[in-house]
Amino acid sequence: MPQSSLSRCWAALSLAVLVLLGCRAPGPSAEPEAAIPNPHPLDPLTATEYARAVSLLREAGHVDDSSRFVTVELRDPDKAEVLAWRAGQPFGRNAFAVVKAGARTFEAVIDLGVGRVTSWNEIVGVQPTVLGEEMAAVGEILGADPRFVAALGARGFKIDGVLCAPWSLGNYGIAAHRGRRLLKSGCFVIGAGGSPFNRPIEGLWAVVDLNTREVIEIHDEAVIPVSTAPAAIDAASIGSRRAPLKPVLVHRPDGSNVTVRGHQVEWDNWAFHYRMEKRSGLVVSGVSYRDGDEPRSVLYQGALSELFVPYMDPHGAWFSRTFMDLGEYGLGASATPLAAGVDCPESALLLDALIPDDRGAPVTMAGAVCIFERNPGDPAWRHYDNILQTGFEGRRAVELVVRMIATVGNYDYYLDWVFTQDGRIRIRIGASGYDGLKGVLTRSMSDSTAARDTRYGTLVAPGLVAINHDHFFSLRLDLDVAGPRNSLSVDRLAMKDFEGPRSGWLVESQRARTEREGMLDYSLAKPAHWRVINPSAVGPLGHPPGYLVHPGNSVAYSMLHPDDPAGRRAGFTRHQLWVTPRVAEERYAAGMYVNQSEGGLGLPAWTAANRSVDDTDIVLWYTAGFHHVPRTEDYPIMPSAWHEVVLSPFNFFGRNPALDLPAGWRPSAGAR
Repeated sequence: MPQSSLSRCWAALSLAVLVLLGCRAPGPSAEPEAAIPNPHPLDPLTATEYARAVSLLREAGHVDDSSRFVTVELRDPDKAEVLAWRAGQPFGRNAFAVVKAGARTFEAVIDLGVGRVTSWNEIVGVQPTVLGEEMAAVGEILGADPRFVAALGARGFKIDGVLCAPWSLGNYGIAAHRGRRLLKSGCFVIGAGGSPFNRPIEGLWAVVDLNTREVIEIHDEAVIPVSTAPAAIDAASIGSRRAPLKPVLVHRPDGSNVTVRGHQVEWDNWAFHYRMEKRSGLVVSGVSYRDGDEPRSVLYQGALSELFVPYMDPHGAWFSRTFMDLGEYGLGASATPLAAGVDCPESALLLDALIPDDRGAPVTMAGAVCIFERNPGDPAWRHYDNILQTGFEGRRAVELVVRMIATVGNYDYYLDWVFTQDGRIRIRIGASGYDGLKGVLTRSMSDSTAARDTRYGTLVAPGLVAINHDHFFSLRLDLDVAGPRNSLSVDRLAMKDFEGPRSGWLVESQRARTEREGMLDYSLAKPAHWRVINPSAVGPLGHPPGYLVHPGNSVAYSMLHPDDPAGRRAGFTRHQLWVTPRVAEERYAAGMYVNQSEGGLGLPAWTAANRSVDDTDIVLWYTAGFHHVPRTEDYPIMPSAWHEVVLSPFNFFGRNPALDLPAGWRPSAGAR
């Protein structure tokens, strides 16, 4: 395969933007676009609307054939208008675009109904998200540089036998980098058995200027032999395999309980809207739960707003591996087709999504979202009366899952929105794929080089150290608990000496009045509940209805120094919970433009004003995370690991909302 093909299809290994580069056939055909059933103001742009947005920009003289679109997407209508809208009513449609014209960046708003560009502004001093064709160009640029080709040759490799990575560079105050649009690149060996990610060429990397298409730096250090450890994961290469289990399936003998009309979903007592965005990925909106005959609002909109992955090796090619995967690459742009029977049950509903390519044209991402029901094998509730011997009463649990999976470089990230019959929303984040591997001389921990080579990671195979790193996910949660005017109640569990021989704890609640009071961190030593309440509403027993934020196993704290350049860019990791008043433009926890930013943007900048967050429309920003200390079991590919945060009703319902579940199977007498 020639280098041009290898570089163009880097996306096949790192990002689902391979669809943007022609490595997968585009979905839209020349046939007329079908009418969208049950249209909704928050629906993603249609293929027709993408074409209209680009056409209007071209007619206005703002773009031409050389222009590139970082994104084209729905510009969310005013929230009050959406809340007042009823099915069947007309609504306006506006698109938002970020356009790269040479080295300049512009933002545009296009009124699709009126048919005109209402805003066109240059954004100075920023570097927008990396384009698909820019990632593809890295290998071509390096392949055209004789110095880099020679350095590869000295290691025994040809340019057409390697894959060169488009790594974002961050911002480390290097004078020669100022004002340039840069990517850093190291290479991997192709065709040596297994994934190239398991065959790093250590000690050689370069910095590429994407605007000038030149190599501005080449770093050639010690030659480290490329590992030859077995790395293939295909069935033929694994060797002996265990006997297969008898099939374990999700069985729905009477069909599905899910109703999907356009982008509106109804299941059991839940109703919500979904869409795919190029940057944030899967977005859920308008989430409500039917309480009797009344649909009650829970969540206006929820999505990931950033994903920060800093590696802990401070040297050479590794110090700048502090990735902002949403702001630098895009989670929706990295979405992959889901495989029924592996990524989702065989019975799952697979849904396509449209995202724009670098020229603003829509591309279908086939099967990018799946929706399925499952019985986890757990009781929704139960009790066995072994005192009065009145028998057993219980109900089985069933839940609905909406899932996407994105492949960003070496990692595969899962994002689930799980809706349960007792009113909970479980947000699950999973990871698999390949650890970030560094080539080393050490082949065994008994080698004299082991202590040096494993200072920043774990030896997982001969000649390969998996570097320690973090994963931090910022969730933007625009909760509307029983309406849009909410407050955050911090319910601290305070130790007390009771009367008599007892001691224990009491709940002492205080509402966060300002953003500073809403900057919170979970502590086992000082436990507290974080509860979003509607102080103007009255629950069934007079409580303000609320929803509780359960951190679950998603608690991790950044261990980067506050002055670390990467830590400044990812300022949202300073706290596990932030609260802000809702501002439509405040969508991304690290700011709109994080690529090569100096830091301090997003939540740290917004909350510096210490605005009021009491009894108003608020947004919660929850930082989920985990520290990844690699292990040999991560090689050659990492088992799926899951972390979750749960939104649970708290005094929202008058009783257990799953009490009315119909009776089903029950154990026979004496069953154990």
